[in-house]
Amino acid sequence: MKIAEELRKEIEEKYEEGERIPSELELCDRFGATRYVIRKALSRLVQMGLIYPKHGKGYFVVKKPLYVRYWLSPVSRFSKMMKDMGYIPHAKLIKAGETNPPNEVKEKLELSSEELVYQLEILRFANNLPLAYSYTWLPTEKFHNLLYHINSFFSLYEIIENVYNIKPFRMNSIIQVVYPTDKESYHLKISGSIPLLQITSIVRDEKNRKIEFTKSKYRSDLCRVEIDFRDVGGCIK
Repeated sequence: MKIAEELRKEIEEKYEEGERIPSELELCDRFGATRYVIRKALSRLVQMGLIYPKHGKGYFVVKKPLYVRYWLSPVSRFSKMMKDMGYIPHAKLIKAGETNPPNEVKEKLELSSEELVYQLEILRFANNLPLAYSYTWLPTEKFHNLLYHINSFFSLYEIIENVYNIKPFRMNSIIQVVYPTDKESYHLKISGSIPLLQITSIVRDEKNRKIEFTKSKYRSDLCRVEIDFRDVGGCIK
């Protein structure tokens, strides 16, 4: 991980697209590591989309695949933002189930002790590159049979709007830097030393009822967050 992280910084700061990086043997000498360890580090960089191998020739730097500007507003939609930037959005449902809400979720959504929630874990992509890992909780009372409707999953908000006739609006968001868990590192194909931009949000419907609590963790090496004040209207703190 340490070798991969050091090489990642060098690739981003010093190398041009298509340029060859040092060979495995050169890296072994430089870091005093075995060839197995160096290959694991290089494999990590390949997974991150920074380099690609050419048989018999070594590893070469690829063009940075994308740089995402996430506009934070009451009506932010991941799929629409990606399309507007010319990227192809995609989402994969990692986990879905009905459960008792954690205390934080219960408090944020103002749920009674008896109310249940749907808990979703969603991996979001842009141009087939894993970009964000999201945890979402929605009250079961407001979204009957949600698990049935997300079998063919693409956009959660499309389901909320088209199936349940509810228009979601972001009430507030908190942005902080966190480090990925092992599971998040695996799905996002990054090392544990790369920080994530965590956006924690409460979402309401058009009747001002709280309908969603979500924590989305975005790759900081590919994303930056911008707040769009044009649509705020006093909704974002």
